[in-house]
Amino acid sequence: MLGCVDQDAAPVNQEIAFLLNDSTQAVFPIILKNSVFELQNGGEVMSLNPINDTTYLVPVFGGSWVVHPDKSLGIWTDSLRSSDYHVDFQIQPKTPRNNRGELPNGTWDIWFGEKGADQQAEGQLDLKIEEGVLRGTIRTPTGDYRFFSGSFTDGSLHMQTYDGAHLYCIQALLRDNQWVDGHFYSGNHYHTTWSAVSAAPWITDDVVQIVEVTQNDLRFNSFNVQGELQPVSLVPDSNQVVVVDLLGTWCPNCMDEVRLLREIKDNHPHVRIVSVAYERDTLPSDVFRRLAFYAAQLDIDWEVYWGGRASKSVAAATFPFLDEVISFPTTLFIYPNGTIAIHSGFNGPATGSAYEAEHERFTHLVHTGLSFQIDP
Repeated sequence: MLGCVDQDAAPVNQEIAFLLNDSTQAVFPIILKNSVFELQNGGEVMSLNPINDTTYLVPVFGGSWVVHPDKSLGIWTDSLRSSDYHVDFQIQPKTPRNNRGELPNGTWDIWFGEKGADQQAEGQLDLKIEEGVLRGTIRTPTGDYRFFSGSFTDGSLHMQTYDGAHLYCIQALLRDNQWVDGHFYSGNHYHTTWSAVSAAPWITDDVVQIVEVTQNDLRFNSFNVQGELQPVSLVPDSNQVVVVDLLGTWCPNCMDEVRLLREIKDNHPHVRIVSVAYERDTLPSDVFRRLAFYAAQLDIDWEVYWGGRASKSVAAATFPFLDEVISFPTTLFIYPNGTIAIHSGFNGPATGSAYEAEHERFTHLVHTGLSFQIDP
């Protein structure tokens, strides 16, 4: 049963199937207990709390699930897109989806659309088996697609991921260690093909650049709730590292990086963290309402400023020492000697060893400054 249940009621184990088109579904296990839905998305659990008997709040990104009166159908509305964008879903008994055949495990270079092996790969597909469950992600030079999970049956792959703002589904056939006849779906609004060939994992040692600045460069203008510009100083104290996180509250990799920064701040009292958000909303009242919700959802206890609209060129123009912003997030580590380490992109927890490398890199940057090798 959906909706409110007694506090002592046993959890209801079901699954939610998002309907991407007439023949494609993205399916996730869910548990309903004490009026809260828990959706299992690969290696993470998303909790949706009730707003009323039929409406549930999507965490971090906002939006909602609205359950229809028949208690088996519903609609996910993504608040970060246009107000009429929604994906239908159905709630149904959990169906066993068993893998058959030798399960794929490894890394593949991936291309989308008509591109192929004669061109540079756009990303890498990682797959691994964890306790009999097929999981993975797609990494790109600037970030990852987060937690994919699914099944592999007699050479056919079907995986999906959902973070509350992005709903992806991939399908393909494995032939001679190559993925062919691939299909990639984003919600119910986008589809493209893909292919992939076996490859070694990329080495990502070039994500940090070093620049030298003066104190006059360490100031920027943010917008206040009236839409007026106000100056903000980023000049660190003599024993302080200032970390500036350029993000968008619509960005899943930014969410993962905020969680890492929160951990770093707890363990390094000499760090001051500042977030500068670039948003899709343009009305100040809407922006600051969104920023307050985002900060509360992620337990952010540092300064969050509005830098302007969601644009990499706008973000680069905010800071005179940035030639460009390659991706959101971009992270600045500012030292008292006028040195700035610029980190582009972010590999999240779904990437495994790549995330561990990010964790180590961030820790070194805030704790020991430039005591390890960085290519300037």
